[in-house]
Amino acid sequence: MSPNYYYLKRDISVTVAGLENSGKTYFINRLLGYNNTIITSTMGVNHELYNADGIILDITDLGGLPSFRKTLWKSFISRSDALIYVTDITKKDQLHESKKWFTRSLNWLKEENPVLVLFNMRDEEFSNSEVKSIVKKFSDGVRKKNIEYLSTSFSSGKNFDRTINWLASSIIQQLIVDKITVEMFISYIKTDKGVYEMRLTTPQSNLNSDILSPVIQCKFSSSHFPIIEILKYRDRQFIMAADDSVSCWLVTTRMEQIRSTNLLTKLLIEFVKDLQGIKKTKTGLTETEITRYLLSNIIDKQVFWSVKAAPLFEVTLIRDFQDE
Repeated sequence: MSPNYYYLKRDISVTVAGLENSGKTYFINRLLGYNNTIITSTMGVNHELYNADGIILDITDLGGLPSFRKTLWKSFISRSDALIYVTDITKKDQLHESKKWFTRSLNWLKEENPVLVLFNMRDEEFSNSEVKSIVKKFSDGVRKKNIEYLSTSFSSGKNFDRTINWLASSIIQQLIVDKITVEMFISYIKTDKGVYEMRLTTPQSNLNSDILSPVIQCKFSSSHFPIIEILKYRDRQFIMAADDSVSCWLVTTRMEQIRSTNLLTKLLIEFVKDLQGIKKTKTGLTETEITRYLLSNIIDKQVFWSVKAAPLFEVTLIRDFQDE
């Protein structure tokens, strides 16, 4: 039985909320590269799609007028994967009202979902102490984790790169937890000595060679550009990313959580790039260094590996270049 290729493309929903005229639409337009010369208040809801380094985000711009806050916000925020909350700190008389609706928004959002608060300074100058004071007042009493606060000016672009990085990485890193279960990680790494195969397996795994052999193979890209394969075989999903000297496989379960596949694929590609970067800085990458890197990034940092139990770890030299 040959496996079927199973390509997936699902969106992550990001809601942008804040009081009227706080700069939400200006922020989204700049993010998308639109002309910001004419900005009108959002009447109800606007939807835009944004490609965050290979992950398609469905961005919802919520109108900030009182009528929309009372009728629309709860419904959209409660179904969102992440929240970006914008407040205009040049309007000091609105900070209390903005904080009140921010707190309500957090109550509607799922506890584990990430939040970014953008303090829009417009074109005014604020000292670091002033910004810190505003952040302290705004965050006082907030108990939720996974919140990042940034001061920004959408017109000048202050901290805009950091906002983009949050969209492309922080959302993805945090949403992958509990979205999908990785049962096995397999990496093939070329070294001066040969190709090492390294496997991490959950203690509860019942995988055997009958399941793995038709799918997982030691193969690399014909160039330094990564290649990707996403396959569905029996009751599992197989995701592979490889360049010319590093090849990594993930075997996942919980197939109903398919929208996380794009997130997992992005993390796997970044993992391959990072490992390749380490190889280039070392004259000879040793088994010990590879092992330390894999355990540190996959287990300690919980990169695409949410199982808390210690994995089974195997290292095998499958091809010795000196014998060829």
